[in-house]
Amino acid sequence: MPSAKVVIGGAGAAALGVRVARGLYGRWRTLPAAHRNRIESLAEDAKARALEVRGAADQEAAGRDLRAAAESLAAALIETAESDPEVEEVDVRALREDLRRELERLATADITASSNRSTASQ
Repeated sequence: MPSAKVVIGGAGAAALGVRVARGLYGRWRTLPAAHRNRIESLAEDAKARALEVRGAADQEAAGRDLRAAAESLAAALIETAESDPEVEEVDVRALREDLRRELERLATADITASSNRSTASQ
């Protein structure tokens, strides 16, 4: 039986992944319609992955899928900002930095949860 620490660690990583995806989805929703329509499929994929991770039998695989979807949406958000002549370079840099921090938090949570699973199985 897995230890409580492992279960909580995995659930914590999943919850963080859902929060990151929700934040990215929220940023997408504030885009002008033309930009929003262009990357809608990525936003909807991230949303779907976030909903799926909560009840997934294989939390690890679902977390990887969610992380990949979040990274794709983050890249599309940055690309959209870079291509918009109304967005200043300083704002693009700030967005890039904010999204990098969010994705790092997600990656760190995954590493911590994975490390906890390894420790508990020994």
